[in-house]
Amino acid sequence: MKSSNKNEEVRINRFLAMCGIASRRAADQLVLEGRVMLNGKIITEPGVKVNPSVDEVIVDGQKYAQPEHRKVYILLNKPRNVITTSSDEKNREMVLDYIDVKERVFPVGRLDRKTTGLLLLTNDGILAHKLMHPSSNVKKEYIAELDEKFPQNMLSQLTGGMRLKDTGEKVSPCRAKLLDDGMQVLLSIHEGKNHQVRRMFETLGFEVKRLERVAYAGLTVGELRRGDWRYLSRKEVQELYKLAESS
Repeated sequence: MKSSNKNEEVRINRFLAMCGIASRRAADQLVLEGRVMLNGKIITEPGVKVNPSVDEVIVDGQKYAQPEHRKVYILLNKPRNVITTSSDEKNREMVLDYIDVKERVFPVGRLDRKTTGLLLLTNDGILAHKLMHPSSNVKKEYIAELDEKFPQNMLSQLTGGMRLKDTGEKVSPCRAKLLDDGMQVLLSIHEGKNHQVRRMFETLGFEVKRLERVAYAGLTVGELRRGDWRYLSRKEVQELYKLAESS
């Protein structure tokens, strides 16, 4: 029987990818070829969902249970128009669609749908909580491409600790540097208010046309192409813990 807890369910192709059997695309093909059984019945619909904690999944006669839990830390170069959630009722593309690992990971914080760049994902709830806590003071760097040149003489307004126009909410002082003759601005903040960078520029009368997070907690995207990901090294994880513990 299927569990009534829908939050535990995942698509069959994702479950097979989590188990290390095949990529999602190859898993879809296994289903279409009738090589996958769910609770004793052959399935041929790639969109079928399973609950790994209660459902029995058999591929080519071999039974697969929920993958063993180990802590993993992933850095993704998030593409544009991809949402930073673990599920979506509208069936839009999600960051988890780009990552095939055995473990169930989740994003550390969020980037809005249009924002690209560095995103951490993990199944380490303790570290994630510490990094996302307001007291963590984690440094985040963004490059904002604007609709018009940003004047040098307005930098102090941007970095001095403004009140956001839409809510009157105050943001902390930050750092900024003009790039591309002022059409782009490199902004370094330590907060994570909702759509904060976009709202800061809107307060000063500018529209952010493109926004990319280029650094987070000392990590950078490096050579990763948009949509690609990698595991963090042990040293990088240790540095994240040091940063989280020092806050």
